[in-house]
Amino acid sequence: MNLETKKTYYIYMLLIAILLVGATLRSPIASVGPLVPHIKSDLAMSNTAIGFMNTLPLIAFGLFSPLVPKIAAKLGIEVTLLISMFILSFGVIFRVFGDSTVLILGTLVVGIAISAGNVLTPSLIKSTFIKNTGFVVGLYSITMNLISALSSGLTSSIANSGTFDWKFAMQLWVIFPVLAIVAFFLRFPQLKVKENLTFGNINNEIATTVWKSKFAWAITLYMGLQSLIPYSLFAWLPQILETKGFNGNQAGWYMTIFQLAMLPINFIIPIITSKMQKQSFLTLTSGIFLVVGLLGVLLINNNWVIVFLVLIGLGTGATYSLAMMFFVLKTATVKKSSDLSGMAQSIGYILAASGPLLLGIISQQTGSWNFSIILLILVGVLVSIFGFISGKDTKI
Repeated sequence: MNLETKKTYYIYMLLIAILLVGATLRSPIASVGPLVPHIKSDLAMSNTAIGFMNTLPLIAFGLFSPLVPKIAAKLGIEVTLLISMFILSFGVIFRVFGDSTVLILGTLVVGIAISAGNVLTPSLIKSTFIKNTGFVVGLYSITMNLISALSSGLTSSIANSGTFDWKFAMQLWVIFPVLAIVAFFLRFPQLKVKENLTFGNINNEIATTVWKSKFAWAITLYMGLQSLIPYSLFAWLPQILETKGFNGNQAGWYMTIFQLAMLPINFIIPIITSKMQKQSFLTLTSGIFLVVGLLGVLLINNNWVIVFLVLIGLGTGATYSLAMMFFVLKTATVKKSSDLSGMAQSIGYILAASGPLLLGIISQQTGSWNFSIILLILVGVLVSIFGFISGKDTKI
């Protein structure tokens, strides 16, 4: 294999590794929602306890995101991601072996592992695929949401099949972190060389001021608020739909439809965004989709609810892709991209963590999901406001 062929091979292996990491970022979380009835039955957990459990990955994202760039500066981005995939595999497999305490602790481990992928992947894309950033971010986002969508639908069907139980259905998604590990090992001869070129000397850069930037805080709030909506729905949408008369399998597949609606937007938005100086119109439009879609879920009790779930999917797909692109487009260097990503995902995910827990508490106290959905509608309005600010032509 000549030098040019080797270079091409390692670049393609990196792209495959990035996509496989993307496949791990939501599926271990999205697969839990359809299993809530089984978990409540087997482990005697309340809505509040389930809400707390579903909040833990987001809290982990928030607490560990600021540490991830520092770890990557010492070990390298790819080595850090490789280690995180090992930790994620462990968490996904072993969280079902025990009582509710083990499940909760395992879910926390899953969140810690995913935080590395959340923070580092945008920086890795920015540093490696300079001329095709929007295209690669689009592929990455599509992969993440496609696997997440499949995990919601298939998990429900597997758990209700009578052949396998809910524990197997939850463990099944370990396949993607394992495949990511294989992809990184196939790149192993290049890891140290690549790290020295892309991330090894970031400490020589003048200390970033992202934490003092008002613009960075607007992006952070946008990141957190837009994340609150889908993660709340991953946790509770099947339960919400079941109260509207849909059975467990229908609710699981409706959740899949909601996530599949994200896919075309995930691909299109990064490409469009990378060619625009201002993205305020896109952020405002996607926020309106969220609000209208959530209003439909609040008011509609028949199959027409699918239309509004698609609107929410389009909105959440756009807002997530925009947030990821802001880490790349609104920063001048790889170091600042990593720092903004760490800040936005730290504070943002702690903010988002309140969603599943609050919805669980509100539903348990009121005996209805209506007030919880109204809360999400208000969050959708805030997403529109902070998205409009974040879309301005400014760099940190």
